[in-house]
Amino acid sequence: MQASLLYRASRFFYRSVLLPLLKFRVAGREYIPVSGGLILASNHQSFLDPIVLGCGSTRVPAHFMARESLFRSRILGFYFRNTHTFGVKRGGVDRQAWKHFENLVRDGEQVTFFPEGTRSADGVLQAGNPGSGMLIHRCPGAIVVPARIRGTYKVLNKSRGFAGLHPISVAFGPPVDLGAEWAQKGGREVYAAITDKIMAAIAAIPPVDGIDDDAWPQARARADKNTTVT
Repeated sequence: MQASLLYRASRFFYRSVLLPLLKFRVAGREYIPVSGGLILASNHQSFLDPIVLGCGSTRVPAHFMARESLFRSRILGFYFRNTHTFGVKRGGVDRQAWKHFENLVRDGEQVTFFPEGTRSADGVLQAGNPGSGMLIHRCPGAIVVPARIRGTYKVLNKSRGFAGLHPISVAFGPPVDLGAEWAQKGGREVYAAITDKIMAAIAAIPPVDGIDDDAWPQARARADKNTTVT
C-alpha cells in the first residue's frame, strides 16, 4: 500500500524537525523485513510512540490502532484517518477493528501494536494485556518484531502532559518465534503465552548505544554515534 500524502508529509516533518530536537536514536533496523505482514509490538509510554515507531521503521507506511475516542475531534479524526490510523473500542469487544488489524497483516502491511494496552506514566514496563495475545493469534505467519521505546514519557507524559525536551530512542529486537502458539487452538492459556513471550522480548532489548534514555541525566552523558535518523 502506498502511504498517503499527509502521512509522508507528517513523517518528513517529524524526522527533520521534531525528532532531532529530541536527539532521537534508533537501532535494530536490520530486524525489520522489507516485505510481508509485519507487527511491531512495542512498549507504550507516550502519545509520541506512534511517531517514534513510524519514523524508526524502514518501512512506509505503518498502520496504527488508536482508541476510538480520539476520532471524535473533527480535526484529529481527519488527521488520523488520513495517516493510516484506525480506531478500536477500549474495554469491550470490537471485532471490526480486530478484523481490520488481521486483514492488514494478511495483506502484507506493517501494523504497530502496544501489548500493554495503555501508556506507562513512569516508563516502567507494564504487564501485557492477555487480549493482545488473542489479536496476535489471529495473524499466523506474521513477523512479530519487538520494539523498546525509551524516554518518550519524559517528553509527553500521561499524567503531566508536556514535560520538556528529553532524549528518546527506539530499538528493535529479533522477531518473536510464535510457531508453537500459532499451531495450537486459541484459548486463554495460549493467548497468555503469546503475550508473555512478546513482553519478555521487549524487556530483553538493551538501550540504544548503551544509553538508557529513561535514566535521566545519564542519557545525556554520551554523544550519539551512528544511530541517528537517516
